[in-house]
Amino acid sequence: MRFGLAGISHETNTFHSIPTEYENFEKSGILLRGNEIEKLYETPSTIGGFYKASKDFGFDIVPLLFANTGPLGTITSETFEKLISEILDLVESNGPFDAILMNLHGAAVSEEFHDMDGEITRRVRNLIGPEVPFGINLDMHANVSEQMILNTDITNVYQTTPHLDADETGYKCAELIYKTVEKEIIPVQSIETPPLIINIVNHNTNEDPMKSILSESRKLYSDDEVLSVSVAEGYPYSDIKKMGMSFVVITNNNMDKAKEYSKKIAKYAWAKRFEMDSSAPSIEEGLREAVSIREKPVVLMDSGDNIGAGSSADSTHILHKAREIGVSGILQTLYDPESVEKCMNKIGSMITLKVGGKSDSLHGDPIEITGTVKRYFEGEFEDLGKTHGGYRYFDAGDSVVIETEDENTLILTSKRIGNTSIQLYYSLGLDPMNYPIIVAKGVMSPRPAFEPIASKIIALDSPGVTASGLHNFNFKNIRKPMFPFEKEEASYD
Repeated sequence: MRFGLAGISHETNTFHSIPTEYENFEKSGILLRGNEIEKLYETPSTIGGFYKASKDFGFDIVPLLFANTGPLGTITSETFEKLISEILDLVESNGPFDAILMNLHGAAVSEEFHDMDGEITRRVRNLIGPEVPFGINLDMHANVSEQMILNTDITNVYQTTPHLDADETGYKCAELIYKTVEKEIIPVQSIETPPLIINIVNHNTNEDPMKSILSESRKLYSDDEVLSVSVAEGYPYSDIKKMGMSFVVITNNNMDKAKEYSKKIAKYAWAKRFEMDSSAPSIEEGLREAVSIREKPVVLMDSGDNIGAGSSADSTHILHKAREIGVSGILQTLYDPESVEKCMNKIGSMITLKVGGKSDSLHGDPIEITGTVKRYFEGEFEDLGKTHGGYRYFDAGDSVVIETEDENTLILTSKRIGNTSIQLYYSLGLDPMNYPIIVAKGVMSPRPAFEPIASKIIALDSPGVTASGLHNFNFKNIRKPMFPFEKEEASYD
């Protein structure tokens, strides 16, 4: 029994000024073909889950192509066509297959297709025909569409934020597809998409309101006909019609129940919509609170420079405010390849530089620092623990550590890298426990790395292309009325 495996995973921030090109997948992301994909088999990722299911159920995986890169702007049409054409060619030339498994994100947008993931499923389904079982596993920040549901047999979604169950949900997706091939089940899917988006600071599934919504959704498994229940939080930085939360229920050949249950959990979430709209403190408020806490380290989440959601990785807003109010002892990364190059032959020397704030006008002006270049690091490292999304291999590119005269420690990187693994600091010879304040560029994705060591985590309402305040963005294409933008007019029955 042969299952084809492929995927294109991208979380597209349509407000980002830098488009996503093919070279982003080649140079700063993951672009694996054939047996190269096997490096992901033993990782806690979707593909790791697919692989484990293949061992447990006795089917063979045929790895074709997997492409992933960090969130940036809209994917160019040329890039999308190049990737999907190669996948389709590989499916055709390596087939026939008993089933297809795909690792998608669910929030990809190309210049031509706002529902890029839906278009992927449409083209794959057209190629393999209606009888071949087809399953996809999605990120919890997916903007799931009717088209995805229409073209697949199984649509499964991570059910944790931070994303710590990619392997578990991947396994479940593969298991259900296997059972479909064996004719043990006949899956039918229903989706509900109320006009609702949740503020990013409220995405944590370990806290309410998401905790209670997920708890309610799991009650549906008391019905033996329910095969899968997925709550997708949606990706808010995407100005497209399908943006928003979604609720997918898969049953064993009972569409009435699938529709009833997806509606039931959607209504439960809708009733909690006002709890999903809470805000975060300002940068100054967060810095002052951090200083007042005696136990270290306090971790400040820079929501406006959320690298995992498509930001620039070089915001200086927090550093500027900290200097203005006299706060020091900060450990922070900044994407600044230009400054890294200037430091390469200055290890051990004092240097004055303007760092950060160079990608665009949204993330602060460059900040001038004077300090000692302490060390250089080639950038590649590995994390064997549980990380957001199940990633194991990381690359910050050429990186340097600068200890500044105003007692901050800055890590300058030549590649955009989210603060999702604490191993970055240890790889640089830094112990994060020694710093009063750590700035992590993100909101949810850094939590698995920092929750074990932080005395407190504070998410800030910082400016940027991923700011938590959604009213800062000029949405033109989303559904209207939609909560929380039109609170009084938005409705769901």
